[in-house]
Amino acid sequence: MKANMKVKEAMQKVNFLLSDKSLQFGPEYGQRIEVLRDLRYIDGNNTVQLKGRVACEISTNELIITELIFENVFSEMQPSEIAALLSCMVFQEKRCSQPSLLPSLEKGVEQIKAVAEKIGKLQKECGLTEPVEDYIEGFRFGLVEVTHKWASGMPFSEITSLTDVSEGIIVRTIQRLNETLRDVRNAARLVGEPVLCQKMEDASTLIKRDIVFAASLYTQ
Repeated sequence: MKANMKVKEAMQKVNFLLSDKSLQFGPEYGQRIEVLRDLRYIDGNNTVQLKGRVACEISTNELIITELIFENVFSEMQPSEIAALLSCMVFQEKRCSQPSLLPSLEKGVEQIKAVAEKIGKLQKECGLTEPVEDYIEGFRFGLVEVTHKWASGMPFSEITSLTDVSEGIIVRTIQRLNETLRDVRNAARLVGEPVLCQKMEDASTLIKRDIVFAASLYTQ
């Protein structure tokens, strides 16, 4: 009986892939390919280039993180600043208290927004429907201050007073951030950037401490 059900499900999937309905994603696929060509992730023959290989090392927000790497946005930053700014790639809360940022972090936020605007405009030019403003607003900077203070050694009991975001979300965001830092480290290694690679190692060490990475109900 189970075998028959699996066969039936497989046939349904094949029939869908062959149907006109499945082709509705065809135009978007072509548009995204055009974006990748324009950004030089692939060439005219769809062969993956260096930027494409770097993007494959990134597990979330591949395009913008790759662009940030190739535009050397992180080159003059301290590890704690990089960790703080990359929190926007994993923090998902739409509404939270406004962070109070140092000038260096404010500059970094504007740099990230500028790169996001460039990608958003290119996507629109290639036919994708997402508004440029929506793409930019998808990167949320509400935990930049908290993450920077945490990476600078402030106790967890004190960073929670800097925001109205719940403790559990802070913990999960920093844990996910560590995964992103590892991705960027691997990408830096791939492009032969030992200084950036070391900064990512240092940033990971700075945030990977105490209660945030202890087994707790926050991660269950």
